[in-house]
Parts: sequence; structure tokens; C-alpha cells
Amino acid sequence: MKATPRAALLALLGSLTGCGVAGTMNVEPVAISTQKPGNVAAYVAVSKQGAGVMGLDQHNFKVFENGVALDNAQIHLTLLPTSSAASHHAALLVDMSKALTADQRNEFSASLRGFIGELRQRQAVSLYAFDGSPKVRLVAEYARDTRAEPDDKDVNLDRLLTFARKDSSSSLYSAVMDGAQKLDATLAREGRPIHAGTVIVIAQNPDFAGRVEESKLKDFVQASPHQYFLLTIGQWATKNNVAFLGKSGTTRAASVSTLGSPLDALASAVADDYFKDYLVSYCSPSRSGKRELRLEVTTTDDAGKKSVGSYSTEFDASGFGPGCSPLALPRFVAPKTDDTVRVAEKSRATSNPAPSKGLSPKKPDTGGADGVKVSSAAPPSAPAIAEPPSGLGYE
Repeated sequence: MKATPRAALLALLGSLTGCGVAGTMNVEPVAISTQKPGNVAAYVAVSKQGAGVMGLDQHNFKVFENGVALDNAQIHLTLLPTSSAASHHAALLVDMSKALTADQRNEFSASLRGFIGELRQRQAVSLYAFDGSPKVRLVAEYARDTRAEPDDKDVNLDRLLTFARKDSSSSLYSAVMDGAQKLDATLAREGRPIHAGTVIVIAQNPDFAGRVEESKLKDFVQASPHQYFLLTIGQWATKNNVAFLGKSGTTRAASVSTLGSPLDALASAVADDYFKDYLVSYCSPSRSGKRELRLEVTTTDDAGKKSVGSYSTEFDASGFGPGCSPLALPRFVAPKTDDTVRVAEKSRATSNPAPSKGLSPKKPDTGGADGVKVSSAAPPSAPAIAEPPSGLGYE
């Protein structure tokens, strides 16, 4: 089974979005799995107005097969840990092309300790440094640790902040490309079918080296399956448009001494992206033939207003029968592009998946629960994460 980047699966599967009176709900299918005796699983990303919708439980999800609403209790609808199917890994690229004073190193260290500690609570982190050299250099690997806290004894940050520059220039563009490619390799080694990579860039200088043309890097980032977040330090970014390096979110700090709040905002944005993913599993009552599946997500705000989003696809229930457990690990198989986009894969509950059957995505739904209209809409582009407070030289 070939592993597939999360964003590539999103592009192949497409998405249908629902507009509720409380705001826009986007339900993006990342991957679909069906297998005997009757398991159906959907890995989805749920967002509203560009932000991940966190804290959903099984009561927020509703399954329809061939237009008939199924009872959650009867089908044993369950939310499984996304980590059972997806590899989440962050590549943190820190620009060390500018020399730091002793005080700046202390401030940088204190800010980064908290930031890395928060990242590690949800995903593994690879810490890289870069200067004017064409490649990034690995400083440390941090395993995922749900209880991670800022570590005052972390000698890895001392290694980062005493980084010996081999080239006094700044090669920001080549560093981003190299870091993303190293992240590809890391995710591939982890062996899970869905790749959820995040590239985080902390840049102190624009690209001086010129090894990679800006247009080439723009195309690279746009086509990359990873999420990209950018934090710039100093005022240079106001004169150099590098926002494309933060296609998932951008923020800035006036100096190393004011990194605290921007890094907090950056950590929140990365967490928001992480928590929008859900893995929904249920036992289908179907026993034969092609079935239309619609997964609907509903939220209600404090004023009682609903937002509804959904997506639809098809699956083949041939050979389905009793004995299903919703806790069974889904067998996601990478979609492929032939003459038809394959949005769902069917496999046997054995060590060798059965040959897949291509299934085509459905068109956007036109109606939702409780009369809330559902329509298609492209998800909004990621805005800046946060503007720095006044008085820092950006007015």
C-alpha cells in the first residue's frame, strides 16, 4: 500500500461544503475505507470560516445511505483516533543566518522551548537550522509526547543557538524546499497511509543567496501536500513579499525579544489545523451493491443556530454481512488517478487488500438537515495568523 499525503488525498477526493445560518461549514474528505464484514470509515477535515472545528463527538455526525438516515446507535458510529491512520509530523526550520547576542539567545531559547513543547503534544517535531548553505541541518528530533512541557534542560536548543554558520548569507528559499523534502522522507518512513506534514519557518532574513528562483519556490509550495506556516522576525518582511511561504498562516515579530505572542499565535494556528481532523467509523447495514454515502456534520452555537456541512460518495457493499466492529483499524488505500478519480477503496479484512474499485465523487448536496441550505463553496484562503501589537514599528 502506497502512503499518500493528506493534501493530495484532499485534492483527489474533492470536497462539498455546507452553509449554515451560523456560518460556513466545510467538510473535506481526506480518505475513505470500506472492508468486510461491513466496516465503513471516513477520515474528514471539518472547518468553519477557515478555522478547524474542534471538540466534535459522534452526535455531531450523521450517516445517510441511499438517502436514508441511519441510527448512530444501530450502526455503532464511533470516532477513532486519527493517529491510527495518519502520521502527523512537523519540520521546524529556524533561520540562524543572523548572529544573536547573549541576551537574544536567552530570549529566543525561552520562547522556542514553550513552542516546541506545545507542538510535541500533538505531533513529532524535527528541528532544523539554516544559514546561507543550500541545505538545512538537523539539530534534533522530538518524539510526540502528550504531556510535553517546556524543558529547561533541553540541550538541543543550546546547540541551535550556538549554531556555527558555514555561510554568512541567507538561503531561505532552498532551506524551505530542502526541509519540505526531508519531511516527505520522514513521513514515508513512519508508514501510515495518510501523511499530515507541517512546515514551520522562522525567518530572520530574506533570501540573499538566490539559489532558488522565487517563482519556482511559489510553485513548489503551492503544489506541496504540507501545511506551511511562516513567522518573520524584523521589519524586512514588510518590503519583501514572502507571505506565500505561509500559505496556511503567517505572523511576524518585530524582534527576537518580542517572539512570545507571535509564537503563541503560531502554535494555536498549527493546533487548529490538527484538531479539524476526524476519523468516523461505523458498521453499514447494507449487504450488497453500490450504495450512496452522505456524511453530514452539524453544529449548534450558543444561540441555537445550526451550521451543516456534508459530502457524498459511493461504496460497494458486495459481500457485506454481520460481525462488524467499528473499532477495527480502517484499511485506507491511496487513491490513484487513472481515467477516473478513485475516492473510495474496498479491501478484504486480510493482510493483503483486495483490488480496488474506482468510485466517482458526487456533486454538491443541495439541502441539509432542518431546512438549512447546503451549497458548494471554496474554503477561504488562510489569512495572517495575527498582527503584532502596536508600538513595535509596524504602524
